[in-house]
Amino acid sequence: MIGEGQTIWLAPKAISFTAVCDACLGDEHFPESYLNASVSGTLRLEARHGWATCRRGHEIRVERAKRSLAGAIR
Repeated sequence: MIGEGQTIWLAPKAISFTAVCDACLGDEHFPESYLNASVSGTLRLEARHGWATCRRGHEIRVERAKRSLAGAIR
């Protein structure tokens, strides 16, 4: 299952990340969703994109920002 538009954007030189899965947070049938909604991972420095999967199985796209966009991403 691919996350509905979920994308984690990494800075040009970042290799690891921790983010929140929006699909888990939005699930009203899962009351402890916030506690289990985090997703962590790594992306090789030479890779432009990849995928992460949260604990509940939602797939999230991971994209590396271009250097020209680095100042726009905070």
